Amino acid sequence: MAISLVPWKLCLTMTIITGSKHSDEVDIKSASFLIFCYNNLMKRHFLFWSGYLIVTGLTAGLVAFLLTEAIHLIQTLSFGFSQGSFSTMIASVPPERRVLSLLMAGLLAGLGWHLLAKKGTAIQSIQKTLDDDTQFSPWTQFWHGWLQLTTVSMGAPVGREGASREVAVAVTSFWTQRCNLSKAEQKLLLACASGAALGAVYNAPLATILFILEAILNRWSLKNIYAACLTSYVAVETVALLQGQHEIQYLMPQQHWTLGTLIGSVLTGLILSLFAHAYKHLLEHLPKADAKSLWFIPKVLIAFSLIAGLSIFFPEILGNGKAGLLFFLHEEPHLSYISWLLVAKAVAIYLVFASGAKGGKIAPSMMLGGASSLLLASFSQHFFSLPLSPTLAIIIGASLFLGIINKMPLTAPLFLLEITGQSLTTIVPLAVASLGAYVTYHSYHIIKKDLLKHRQPNQ
Repeated sequence: MAISLVPWKLCLTMTIITGSKHSDEVDIKSASFLIFCYNNLMKRHFLFWSGYLIVTGLTAGLVAFLLTEAIHLIQTLSFGFSQGSFSTMIASVPPERRVLSLLMAGLLAGLGWHLLAKKGTAIQSIQKTLDDDTQFSPWTQFWHGWLQLTTVSMGAPVGREGASREVAVAVTSFWTQRCNLSKAEQKLLLACASGAALGAVYNAPLATILFILEAILNRWSLKNIYAACLTSYVAVETVALLQGQHEIQYLMPQQHWTLGTLIGSVLTGLILSLFAHAYKHLLEHLPKADAKSLWFIPKVLIAFSLIAGLSIFFPEILGNGKAGLLFFLHEEPHLSYISWLLVAKAVAIYLVFASGAKGGKIAPSMMLGGASSLLLASFSQHFFSLPLSPTLAIIIGASLFLGIINKMPLTAPLFLLEITGQSLTTIVPLAVASLGAYVTYHSYHIIKKDLLKHRQPNQ
């Protein structure tokens, strides 16, 4: 059924009324009837639109749940543990099994994306799908998402949230194409499906609303806000209903802050933002990979082989980054090991993307930020006695890197609050750190602009 703000019957009624030769033909009853019809049609449109949003949220939630179950199954088959989670068990997996799983993941990634490039339509990002009017292939995006899910579950050191977003968009596209919706309405539903799937995976409905508005739509309107709210909560509640609980993935003790903590947060934002922007620049200027070339397969396999070698010494680099963050929180490792683990994870992420393989950046960026901030906090406590607890430092660093690398500075602090189970007051040091990062970034660009002006020859 077509959804239109001004249906044809209403248009016909208005034409008859306004076309009357005698003004007395349009009496109060006719005007009241017209308003009554219009209001009822608007209510009908609102109900239909809400129904589409609910179905979108259900789709995203079901996709997130099924893919999460698939992840656990693939991880069990790849690494052999029958109890516990990947994040807590990966270090106990024999090194040779980790290496074998990475090699198999590399072979699958190389062959899979090569075949998709040769046989399917061009893979495009979710953002490009929403921004451009070009048609995309739901089936290509569907298998693209499953490839990401499988390779990350087998140990690829990148994020798996891209898989749930890609598959949710593909499945939503299957049914929206059969509905008589405008292109703008279809794109809004796809944007909400993409964001809601992320929120369902991480159990972060509030941050997901901001993520949809800030990072995907980049437009703030009542219609967009309503769509983001409804789809996010439906998706999150769908997963909670199927799992039987609202799972907090990175549950941490409640953190408290003082004036000294805020000073440490500002310094963290000022310093770490430089590293985050530098790494973001590195990832944005990768060598172009031609997935249609036969050389693509050995290129990806070599990259995954190097990562397999690193995993012998640093098993926590495997997976999306959750293993590393939990390791920092619960194991109290030596600072030298944290430093080398940080370097190894950064190198591993770069190798994956440089080879042309795909994956998400949300959890990997949080691990990099958490490790960097933990090192900086330890240094600050030792030399300057700044009272910044290791746990809060990890949260602040994860928020900074998440916001900068994924271009979601407003969403990141709220996202960290939700996935760590912190109270709303903890957002203060996170916001202060983000402010420090903002000052550093814009100061750098102002200085750079002034230097370029001085370098120009005098007129």
